[in-house]
Parts: sequence; structure tokens; C-alpha cells
Amino acid sequence: MTENSPSLLRWSYLSTISTVTMQLIASVTITRFLQPADYGLAAIASLCFGLTSVFTQLGMGRAVVQKPNLTDGNIRASFSLSVATGLGGFIILSALTPILAIYFREPRLPPVVIAFGLNLIFQSISSVAGGLLRREFRMRALFICDALGYLLSTFGLGLPLAIKGYGVWALVASNVSQPLIVAIAYWIARPHSVVPTFRKEDFAHITSFGGKASATTAIEALGGSLDLLIMGRLVSPASLGIYNRSLTLSTQPGYNLSIGLLRVFHPTIARATERSLAECHKILLNSERQLMALIFPSCVGAAIAAPTIIPVIFGEQWAAAVPVYQMLCLVAVLDASFHLPANQLEVFGLFRHKFLMQVAFAVAFGTGIVLAAPRGMVAIATMYAGLQLLRTLYHHWLSARSLRRSIWSLLTAWIPGIICSAVVGTVLYFAQFSIARSSHIKPAFQLVVLIVLAGATAISVFRFLFRKSVYEPWMLIVRGKKTKAALQPT
Repeated sequence: MTENSPSLLRWSYLSTISTVTMQLIASVTITRFLQPADYGLAAIASLCFGLTSVFTQLGMGRAVVQKPNLTDGNIRASFSLSVATGLGGFIILSALTPILAIYFREPRLPPVVIAFGLNLIFQSISSVAGGLLRREFRMRALFICDALGYLLSTFGLGLPLAIKGYGVWALVASNVSQPLIVAIAYWIARPHSVVPTFRKEDFAHITSFGGKASATTAIEALGGSLDLLIMGRLVSPASLGIYNRSLTLSTQPGYNLSIGLLRVFHPTIARATERSLAECHKILLNSERQLMALIFPSCVGAAIAAPTIIPVIFGEQWAAAVPVYQMLCLVAVLDASFHLPANQLEVFGLFRHKFLMQVAFAVAFGTGIVLAAPRGMVAIATMYAGLQLLRTLYHHWLSARSLRRSIWSLLTAWIPGIICSAVVGTVLYFAQFSIARSSHIKPAFQLVVLIVLAGATAISVFRFLFRKSVYEPWMLIVRGKKTKAALQPT
């Protein structure tokens, strides 16, 4: 990677850690003032907005990052297309709200969906500026903008409205104001021309790459959203709320960690493709080793500590979420694991096999949900984990083949994380059992003890067993030293 990769990753992960921390605080606070049905309704509205977004947003931000020789005309073309499709998506979604209300059997849905649909406009405005910031490796600016958006929207609007009893509208206010604030902040940090262009050559590469990326992402998003799309009709809002909050709590930290790394990984491997496959393989291997070293222990530890985590974070009224959350922690590991190879395939322009895989996953997932739904949320989560495993292995196989390597050469990157997770899981299992017998210890304090214990155990394992391959690179990132060692293979 670049000479200042550790510093870039430090800012990228500082943004990620801040977001995860704020999400945790938001869960501990806002969730206690809302009911599962509120989250179920918001989840359906968010699903409708999200699916519209992937079908209308043509990957302009990623195209801006990927294009080798970006011109001002390309930037203007990207912004013009992004805003046009965002506005079009909002109009289409708003017109479909009566049909959506009938499908989901929820008469309260239309105004909530329309409010969520405003995100289509706000995100379309921010996509090009955000892509330019990533392309230029301005991770510090991205961190400030993202943190500011989440902080103001969640704690400035969402929490006060939840306390005052506004229910689902507290979630609406929080989710809609965040992309608006971020869009404004991105443009202040990286202003660019907003004057439309009509020159064909300005659109050529942008539409070609963005269209392919968008089509693949759309199928991937459809497959990942089928659970809510189908369960929104088959189960009650309360059951859907339990599933949705469990899925968010289990997968969001890992997703944010992978996105934090992708902000540096994407532009770096895009430049490496201009040099050699060997360099791309080294970047992917070492990046995945660092990522999975965090993901495996955190997800396994969370699954073990679920009986403590759920009541403390969500409240006693969410106790039914414990077994669902535990199974979804496995989904979280697999979900985070394929983002890097999937991104590498995208950079290489290998969309066909990836697209076919997403179609197959969507069909299998939808069928599995229908069959598993009568058996409950745990059955759906178990089926989800099995399909995620197959999808993850297939992405790694495709990635390895494109790099002219074996799939094992990529999966070996998981070894430090797997070993560490086994140790952390064992320690937490016995620690939680011992703490639970001490009834005088408050649950919140029990959770703090388990988190500290898990962190100390993970650091010890990496320091003594994987010092050069995991521990020292992460220390370089934490310190922000400008050296290539942090993300070069050992």
C-alpha cells in the first residue's frame, strides 16, 4: 500500500470505531424508549428505500474512485447521473407506497416510506464528493463528516424524539437527517463542479463501470434484503423488529470494520492492478488477515455473551432475541469475510460470475425463508448462516482464480482469527458462567467485565502467537507511523 497506509487506516478505523461506539450508545438509549413493532415498521421502510437505492444509484462514487485518469468532465457526468437517478428513485418510490402498504399489510407504512425515500436524494448528492475523498485518501475528512452526521442525527434528533414518545418517527428523523448532514459536510470538505455535462466521452467509462457495479450490487442487495421483504409479509412487526435488531447488532460492527478497511483497500488495489497480480494478492491477503483477526473473536465472543448483551443493551423486553442473535453472529463473520474479495473482483471488472452467484443466492435465500419461517426466527437465521458460508467460499474461489492462486492461499488469512476466537470464546464461556452465579453484580457491570476480558485475551493471543503477522501491523496503525510495514505481507 502507500507509505502512509497506517495513518490512513488509523483515520478510517477511528471513523469506524466511533460509528460503532455511537451505534452501541444509541442502542442502549433509543431502543429502551421504543418497542419492537417500531423497529419492524422502520425496517420495512428502510428496506423499501434501500432496494430503490441500489436500483437507481449507478455506482457513481465507486466509478470516481476506480477510474485511472479522472477528468473534470467525468466528475460532472457522475454528479449529473447520480442526482438524476436519485430524484427519479424518490418519485418512483413515493408513487409505489400504496402498493407497498397492501403488500406488507401495514396501513401506517406510506408516510414513513416517503420520508425514508428522501435519503435517495441526499445520498445522490454526496456520492461523488465521498468518492473523491476516498480516491484522494482523505480519511480524516471522511471521519469528521461521518461522525458529525451520526452524532447530530442520532443524539440531536433521534434520541430526544424517542424520549418524547414519537415512536417510529424518532427513527425516521434520525435516519433521514444523517445523509443530509453528511452530504453537506462532504461537499464542504471536497467541493466539485455541479454544472451538468452532455459530452458523450465524459459518460463513457463512468456509465460502463458504474452500471456493471450497480447491477451486481442490486442483486446482492436484493438477496440480502429478501429476509425482510418476505418476513415483512409473513410475520408480525414485533417479530420482524426482534430479527432486525438482532441482525443489526450482530452484523453492523463487522460490516463497519470491513467498510473502514475498504475505504483504503479499494483505491489502493485499484492502483495496484496497474502493476501486477502478485501485488494485488499480497494486499488482499494481508488486508483480510487483519480484518478477520478482529471479526472472528468479536463475533464469537458476542455469541457467547449474548445472554448478558441483549438485556443490557435492548432491555428485558427483548429477551426473545438472544438465540436469534447468537446464530446471526455466525452470519456476521461470514458477511464481513467476503467484502474484500468481492471488492477486488469488482475492481478487476469481473462482474459476470459474481452476478450469477448473487442471483443464485437470492433464489435460494428467498426459498429458504419461506420454508423456515413457520419454524421461527432461529430457523431463518440458521438457514441464512449456511447460505452465507457457501457464498463466502465462492467469492474467495473466484478471487483466488482471478489472482491465479488457490483458494487456500486466501483462507489461510483466517487462521489467526479462528485460533483467537476459540480462546476468547472459551474464556468468556467460563467467565460468564462464574459471573452469573454472583447475583449481586449488576448486568451492565458484568458486560463491561466480559468486554475487557475478551479484549485482553485477544491482545495476548495475537501478541504471543501472531506478533509479526497481526499484532505489530495493528500497532503501527494505532500509532499512525508512516511505514509500509503495517499492510505489507509478512
